[in-house]
Amino acid sequence: MEFSPGILTWMLVAIAGLNLSISVFAFRRRGVRGAIPFAAIMVCVSFYSLGTAVRAASVTLPSYRIGTIIKYAGILLLGPTQFWFALVYTERSSLFNRRRWALLLAWPLGVFLLVLTAPAHDLLWNVQGFIRSAPVAEVARTDGPAVWLTYIYHFILAIITYLLIALIGLRRSDKYRIQVILMLIGGIVPLVGATILLYLMGPTAAWDPTAFAFTITGIVFAVALFRYDFLDLIPVARHKLVDVMADPVFVIDAGNRMIDVNEAGTELFLDQAKDPIGREASDLIPSFDSLKDDSGTHNSEVQIETNKGVRFFNTKETTLTDRAGTAVGSLLIFRDVTEEYRVKKRYTRLIERSSDIVTVIDRDGTIASVSQSIEEVLGYEPNELVGANFAETVHPEDQEEIRSELSNYVEEYGYSNTYRVRVSNADGEWRIIEAHARNLLNDPFVKGIVLNCRDITEKQEQKRELERQNQRLDKFASIVSHDLRNPLNVAMGYLDLLESEMGDEHNESLVTVQRQLDRMEDIIEDSLTLARSGEAVTETSETDLEVLAHDAWENVDTGEATLVVKQTLQLQTDRDRLLNVFENLFRNSIEHNESTDLTIKIGPLSDDFGFYIEDNGVGIPENEREQVFEEGYSTNKDGTGFGLAIVRDIIRAHGWEIRATESEMSGARFEILCVKTVN
Repeated sequence: MEFSPGILTWMLVAIAGLNLSISVFAFRRRGVRGAIPFAAIMVCVSFYSLGTAVRAASVTLPSYRIGTIIKYAGILLLGPTQFWFALVYTERSSLFNRRRWALLLAWPLGVFLLVLTAPAHDLLWNVQGFIRSAPVAEVARTDGPAVWLTYIYHFILAIITYLLIALIGLRRSDKYRIQVILMLIGGIVPLVGATILLYLMGPTAAWDPTAFAFTITGIVFAVALFRYDFLDLIPVARHKLVDVMADPVFVIDAGNRMIDVNEAGTELFLDQAKDPIGREASDLIPSFDSLKDDSGTHNSEVQIETNKGVRFFNTKETTLTDRAGTAVGSLLIFRDVTEEYRVKKRYTRLIERSSDIVTVIDRDGTIASVSQSIEEVLGYEPNELVGANFAETVHPEDQEEIRSELSNYVEEYGYSNTYRVRVSNADGEWRIIEAHARNLLNDPFVKGIVLNCRDITEKQEQKRELERQNQRLDKFASIVSHDLRNPLNVAMGYLDLLESEMGDEHNESLVTVQRQLDRMEDIIEDSLTLARSGEAVTETSETDLEVLAHDAWENVDTGEATLVVKQTLQLQTDRDRLLNVFENLFRNSIEHNESTDLTIKIGPLSDDFGFYIEDNGVGIPENEREQVFEEGYSTNKDGTGFGLAIVRDIIRAHGWEIRATESEMSGARFEILCVKTVN
């Protein structure tokens, strides 16, 4: 291999060194986004220039081939590295995964293998020899289709690269536009050089203008990158921070003309048909003229009708100044607070529409705020009690207790308790209020003791009425027990005497009397149970349904019948009275069916609502299912007809419901709807 370098060779070597220096400079700033792909571009350009220099100085074909290999190493990788740079610049790197990169690099890598093995085939070109020798060596070469396809491949990648750069930058502010223009100029120069080389001089020409043009590209890009802080103030970052922001951002000059806007901002424009840049902001932004108050500052909140409905925004303006400190425009940010606004309004409406009175008092007991509901509950205007001491608004007999409680726990953050006090309404009537107090004095958003107050006057009156009713029922039961049992006991005593004194001829009459006295005993017993069954249940405990059913089963003569509990429930109930319900239902089923093949099943109606008791007996006719719960109704001549009436009253006393229906086995089924069941 022999070389005869001339001035052209040394110029190209110098250019290669310059490009390599730019690459090293960019690589040293590799921590900055985009530095690595730019450094790779300049390495490729260095190979391109160095290969051209080697070819120009070659004296023999083997040395010329070495220059061709070096040059094509730069050419073939230049297109993909430029495209890589464009993807990073426009934040589209995620579009290309490993598979797509492999497909993109398949052609240049395949062509490079052909370049390495070119002396052994004519798949790329056919070299006939030198047209002229060094220091401006040039060979006679006939290129095949693969060479021209390679140039087309790189031209397409170059065009795509600079189209991406142009599209991302044309709508930016002046600073970004300068960057884009410099980069486009830097890209056009080598494209012009390549066109001159291919159509006027030929691919083998020693005077390759493209090698020089790429040096201009490197310098121009370096200016764009570092003079304008491209890699530090990269448009990708702007795209991230501004373009894809959900909040509208507007840049407006001192004359209120639109200079820049992000995508979210364009959605608010009144007129979206024209390019917004340079137009009056008042013609584009809804209610722009009303944003500023008399002091010249923007209001904190604005309501705008959009294609997505009414939205609420907080506005913030930042004045933009030049290096001399002169105001040249403003940055206007609309922060979308629609969801926050709706939550706040929803919370306010819930408080306003609540039947509870929400009151906040300070450390001394002074009322700081009262919810709107006080007007409906007590008749006061919301602000009428603000400033008054809460303890002074309650009944004099309750004041000492409420003062003592609040003062004892005022220092305990989070403490809560419930009180019942009498409070006068606007008409001077005393109402019973249940107040749940919670200490939130240390909460920075509350700074007070919160009282949730509910008027329970009617509830208390109902409770007292139930207590009076229970007392009346107890009195009735006492009368029945004493005034009827005593004569009955006397009659039974005399019957025993008669049985010992009278002959056998009167046995049938005595048996009849005995049966009627026993029936009277049953009626008295059931009457007492019925009277007490209507007493409202005031105290309950947690009861297991399965355990209760088995206890009731043991208390009843069930013969050969079978009890099946499919699933248990935990009930809040008066256990003794519910036990009476099960006993009566079991007796009712046994008395009306043969016990030999009788099966009684118990199970839940649903996961959290009631239970059923059913059997496989003869069932209850549909037209009699409402009557079975009436007092005195019975199909058994020896029955009192009180059993299911007692069941009904006990169920109602719990606040539940019962209904009779048909089981899946065509027997009787009783469904108890328990609204207070727990899992």
